[in-house]
Amino acid sequence: MTRKTNRIKEVILKRSTFIIFLILILGAFGLLRIVTTHKDIDDVANIDLPIIEVLTQIETYQLEQAIAFERAIRYAEEIEPGNDIALQGFAEADSTFRYLAELVDILLLDAEQSVIDALKQTNQEAQRIKLKGLLLSIQKLESDHTSYEAHALEVVDLLEEGKLEEAVFASERVESEEDQFNKQVEGVLMRHEMFTEALVKIVEQEEVLSMKWIVTLTLLFIILSLLAVYTFSYKIWRPLEDIRSGAEKIGRGNLDARIKLSSNSITSDIVESFNEMADRLSYSQKEIDQFIHFSYSTADDLKAPITNLGSLLDMLGKDNMNSSNFKAILNNARKTNQQLQKTVTSLVEVNKVREELASDSERLDIDEVLKEVVASNITKVKNANAAIKKDFSECSEIDYPKSQLKMIFKHLLTNSLAYRDPEKALQIRVKSKSVNRHTTIIFKDNGLGFDSIKHRDEIFRPYIRLHSHVDGSGLGLYVIQMIIDYHRGGIRVESEPKKGATFALRLN
Repeated sequence: MTRKTNRIKEVILKRSTFIIFLILILGAFGLLRIVTTHKDIDDVANIDLPIIEVLTQIETYQLEQAIAFERAIRYAEEIEPGNDIALQGFAEADSTFRYLAELVDILLLDAEQSVIDALKQTNQEAQRIKLKGLLLSIQKLESDHTSYEAHALEVVDLLEEGKLEEAVFASERVESEEDQFNKQVEGVLMRHEMFTEALVKIVEQEEVLSMKWIVTLTLLFIILSLLAVYTFSYKIWRPLEDIRSGAEKIGRGNLDARIKLSSNSITSDIVESFNEMADRLSYSQKEIDQFIHFSYSTADDLKAPITNLGSLLDMLGKDNMNSSNFKAILNNARKTNQQLQKTVTSLVEVNKVREELASDSERLDIDEVLKEVVASNITKVKNANAAIKKDFSECSEIDYPKSQLKMIFKHLLTNSLAYRDPEKALQIRVKSKSVNRHTTIIFKDNGLGFDSIKHRDEIFRPYIRLHSHVDGSGLGLYVIQMIIDYHRGGIRVESEPKKGATFALRLN
């Protein structure tokens, strides 16, 4: 029963593992989507926003730098002897311009390094493409700002030298470069902000898509779980209902009731146990019927000699011990007593076999068991000049109670010796076969034989002898069938008069 329980437990564990596996897949998918989404958000927070902030500062400082440059030109135009305010204003504007120019240079370098670091961090191909383009734009801004700054400082130097006309003329080119640089900064900033907004939208869409997938997979998982539970419950409930129905049939006396179920059913082991129980009940009922029949047959077989013995004893009581009939009556009484002893001995043997049916099996060498049986009957074998040929090459060993296998061989050999054909030498062939893991012994002789079709229902009954010219108990085949039936085997007999007999015994 432990094996059966383990079978059901194994199936339950497999189904539970399947459901847990689905949960893990769902959890892994949800976690993966969350991690991916968080990675996109982190890229926005750690990469895009700082770069936008730097570009915004660059744009702001560049505008302030342009204002300082214009103020420097305006104050330079107002510089006259004694006008200290204009001179001071020019100096402050010049200082502010140079300071802001350095800040813009530093911020451009910082922005370039930030982009380089971001390229090393991100794994998103779209982000990498955008950052590579942004890096080229910042490097172009650095080059343009350097040119703009150099030309602006040249104008400031001309203003300091008092060359106002030349400075004003040169400032037009500087203002043009300034406008172009400002537009470039604004364009880079706008493109980067647009990309960031697009990325944020993608992240939001992926979050929505992730939620849809998680909800869909959750619903699918619930449906699969319900189907699995329903299928699992049905596969358990249906066989249990069949078992209940089968038990009712057996309870009503139908011992042939069995349950048919596909071999892959999870309750196949329970059904198998039920059918085994039904087989045992059927065998027990059959054994009871056979025992009742055996008891009646034994009583009937004992009735005649007991009656005869009683009559002989009465005759001996009336007859004179010196009379001529006394010895004849005494001899008849002795023969009757021998017949009683033989019957009682056979009865004891049958009961002994019945008591030993539940003996433990052991690994047996079939040839060695047969040798022991032949050795114990060697005198009869030699007297019959019997030749025994054996072939156990296909199946040489079997798990079986040794005493019972010896009993089978003993009765088969005894029958062959007793019912041999006096017109020809006795030949016995014993062979083993293995079919579907069942061991079959084929025992064949060339003796007198009998009509197996006509007498197929008689030969296994107790005290039945088809040949009356030899002594015998008539219990040999009855004992063999009792042993075979207990082990749920089978017997097939083929025989014709004067053509010997073949017994095919499936032992297990």
